[in-house]
Amino acid sequence: MGCHGYGPGVRRFGAYIDETGDRGLGTNSSPIFGMAAIVIRETDLPSLREATAQLRSDFGVPKDSTMSWKQHVKTHDRRKRAADVLSRVEGMTVCYVYADKSALTPGSYRDNPTRFYNWVAFKTYKSVVWAARNMGANDLRIRFGHVRRHDHTTTHEYITREAAKDAKIPDAIVTAMTWHGADRYTASQAADLCGGFLQAALWPHGAFGYTEPSYLLTMWPRIRVVNGCAIPLGIMSMPNTDLLTRQPWFPCNGCPKTCDDA
Repeated sequence: MGCHGYGPGVRRFGAYIDETGDRGLGTNSSPIFGMAAIVIRETDLPSLREATAQLRSDFGVPKDSTMSWKQHVKTHDRRKRAADVLSRVEGMTVCYVYADKSALTPGSYRDNPTRFYNWVAFKTYKSVVWAARNMGANDLRIRFGHVRRHDHTTTHEYITREAAKDAKIPDAIVTAMTWHGADRYTASQAADLCGGFLQAALWPHGAFGYTEPSYLLTMWPRIRVVNGCAIPLGIMSMPNTDLLTRQPWFPCNGCPKTCDDA
């Protein structure tokens, strides 16, 4: 990882990452586990903070509370409002990585919560580093959300080790990689809501098992696009991309990326 100062020419970005779903395999566990990341230049952070403050006001979140999808954004109107407000933040790029547990091979990383988290975190790390580099960053601070009962030092070591094996990853721009509670940064609370949009699109809920992709589709213009396509660098489904492209709501008809291993 690189080390840059505050002098002229420094283009500092932040990546704020929060997980969605859980790593369990029980009947009450989520069908997916993934992460949502917001990548933004520090000079654009005031716009994101303003949007987050607007949502906190709209939803009546107390000053001493952390805004979250689970607690404060439970209704369709609130979710629609959150997507509308966040989708209008200029200079923000969103990256998603998730795994469909039912499609993962038994005995793979899905069977070990630590390996599961580390693998998804590494894929997310790669996504945000590439996104930030392509947005012009030469100083990137990566901030993961803290997960209870998980030793994040093992994840830091895993990501550092795996990144060192791949010379294509421009990790010289990474100047910090840390884990924090969502109350530390307002951008982390926005990342939590972005994770909720993905969850709503993929996780059937209610008596009839409906999903609601409209929030994610509202955010689609903010998802990272490379050569006209958001897959896989903007939104990655594991183990196969067709888990996403076959969704009836997927916005790009005739997507050629259907069965590649993610």
